[in-house]
Amino acid sequence: MTDVEELRAHLSDHYGIRVSAMLTLDQDVILMRRSDGPNWVARVFAADRPVSEVEGDAEILRWLQAEEYPAERCAHEQPVSVMDGRPVLVTLAVGGVRPTERRRAIKDAGGIAGLGALLARLVALEVPSGPPSRPGGAWHHMASGGPSDEVAAASVSLEQAQERASARELGSFGSIADELESLDHGAGLPEGFIHPDFVLSNVVATAAPGMVLVDWAGAGVGPRAFALAFFMWAEAAKDPRRAALALRGFLGQVKLEPEELSRVPQIMRVRPLIFDIWRLAEGRKSAAAVVEDALETRRIVDSLARFLKGRLGT
Repeated sequence: MTDVEELRAHLSDHYGIRVSAMLTLDQDVILMRRSDGPNWVARVFAADRPVSEVEGDAEILRWLQAEEYPAERCAHEQPVSVMDGRPVLVTLAVGGVRPTERRRAIKDAGGIAGLGALLARLVALEVPSGPPSRPGGAWHHMASGGPSDEVAAASVSLEQAQERASARELGSFGSIADELESLDHGAGLPEGFIHPDFVLSNVVATAAPGMVLVDWAGAGVGPRAFALAFFMWAEAAKDPRRAALALRGFLGQVKLEPEELSRVPQIMRVRPLIFDIWRLAEGRKSAAAVVEDALETRRIVDSLARFLKGRLGT
């Protein structure tokens, strides 16, 4: 976890800014309320994430700004610094509506279907050479690169967790490994520029109305169906009708190939299992619970596939 006072001192020394207050938004994501200018958000990464990758994140934000895509913006001409070996990226805080107004603001901006259309707009961008063309889509807490790198890193994490496991848990680890090996991470499907975590929790609703996407660490080129599948999974966990809205919004802008449509439901299984393996490796979840959740994910995915086929003919 980031020491917020250390971060305050680092940013004050590095940029000459005055920070009047700090608020933790998420793990290692800190809102810096300034008394001498617009508020900033500081994202502090692990020491093992190369500075060059974080500089790539910043270059991607500059490119998205040039494309007028609704993403957070760099806060300084040199937005990347290093604090005690850890890369730090500073962006301008997006002025969002109050929490009580968020639901209405998102609905006014197009809702889930509108967000699906924003994802379609993203994957359809013409990607230039440089950082935007790097492999992307992996969850940066697990790996750098694309979805296949994420799954490979999860396999290593699983093996390491198994070495520490009790004899009683070993049978569950075999089941998890089988589930991981069976995942479809979209290899060979058409690619586009993707956000690794394109979900509502990374949307700031503005009064305009509008929706601004944040947390672009690890974004890059990857299977467009992968980003769509995770977005749909996140919404299906609330209501399958929301997943249908997400897909409709996407298909209104980008036509998927038949193979992509047929594989989206099974690609949905990837990220929930990755999250659970990460929690298992962190000691936050038991192996038996991971197996149980994987079975539930399969049930939900199969049910959603039937629902979508009936509603959308997919």
